[in-house]
Amino acid sequence: MNHLAHCFLSFNDASLLIGNFIGDYVKGNDWKQYPVPIQQGILLHRAIDMFTDEHPMVAKSVARLRPFGGRYTPPVVDVLYDHILCRYWDRYATSSLGYFGEQTYQQLQQQAMYMPPVLQERFPRMLEARFLDAYATEPGMRFVLDRFSRRLPANFDPEATLAYFWENITAFSEDFNAFFPELLAHARAFLSVPKT
Repeated sequence: MNHLAHCFLSFNDASLLIGNFIGDYVKGNDWKQYPVPIQQGILLHRAIDMFTDEHPMVAKSVARLRPFGGRYTPPVVDVLYDHILCRYWDRYATSSLGYFGEQTYQQLQQQAMYMPPVLQERFPRMLEARFLDAYATEPGMRFVLDRFSRRLPANFDPEATLAYFWENITAFSEDFNAFFPELLAHARAFLSVPKT
């Protein structure tokens, strides 16, 4: 899952949120250097990623998109799934997407000191672009996938990928909506188990 889902799966807990948000940037055992509540968020991020990578419905989406993304298809699907989460937001959330975004931006700003340096440098630009809002619209998705593609080999075509995604949005949505309730349950179960 990408930024929006990881933030959503922090369940409005600011410490979980910052840990979940920085999870990709914290390698190995470096998570142990953070305060315990943030450690929980980092470990939650890893649990979400592992569950997602092993889920058969996600594998269906990855297989469908493989001709466009090659070995980079799983993270591309993560980005596309954030858009589908926006489409079905009212099914999973109790507050509006706009309210959630504003609350999340504020919580992340308040804890930016915990972000690794590379993310501290990048975060103001992300905030200026209202990066969570971008997942909700087609122009926003073009922007997100174009930025993402800059870190991939030159033969990745974000426009062709998105064109295929829009044409097959029903199939991708079916995959997502079979998978996401199970991910929600998995995240809650992970958090309910005391960590030592």
